[in-house]
Amino acid sequence: MGKHKSRSRSRSHEKKKHKIEKQKQKDSGIESKDWRKDKIDIGQKSVQAGLDVLEIIKKERQEDEEKLEQWKKKVGYTGLKVKAPLNIYEEIMKKNIVAPVKPINPSLLNNPQAPRMIEILVNDRLGKKERIKCCPQDKIGDLKKLIAAKIGVRPEKIRLQKQHSVFKDHITLEDYEIKHEMCLEMYYN
Repeated sequence: MGKHKSRSRSRSHEKKKHKIEKQKQKDSGIESKDWRKDKIDIGQKSVQAGLDVLEIIKKERQEDEEKLEQWKKKVGYTGLKVKAPLNIYEEIMKKNIVAPVKPINPSLLNNPQAPRMIEILVNDRLGKKERIKCCPQDKIGDLKKLIAAKIGVRPEKIRLQKQHSVFKDHITLEDYEIKHEMCLEMYYN
């Protein structure tokens, strides 16, 4: 019986403590509202101070731009390092002189032996699957550099293979018979 009574006393004591804490929270709630208003006022003042600083910066920039324009007028700055090319350009435009354009060799357009671009799929099986455009005459080392530039990994860290044969850097894509739209496996060393 003695143990049971002590438990009930401790529970009632805990209830009284809980009531006292609630009352303190209510009393501090009034103070917390004032505290929030103070924080809002402080925030508004800091925002206003920031806007004032921005206005000052804008005024300084305008003054700097005005000084720069005055200097350009004073010195005769045209935006170019030398004034002579500007005069030459104006003379060419007056005479309507057009620089000769090198004609395209028509044999290159329809030549089947001209280098054609192929597109290779590279999959690392970790979620990266990239399409790389290259020429069949490119070496595997060059292809690794293109992949590295696109993915953001160093070319030395890339290993290309198809099934179980690892491709060596000094051999061309033609030698490995890699064709358009072929998929290669990429691993990281």
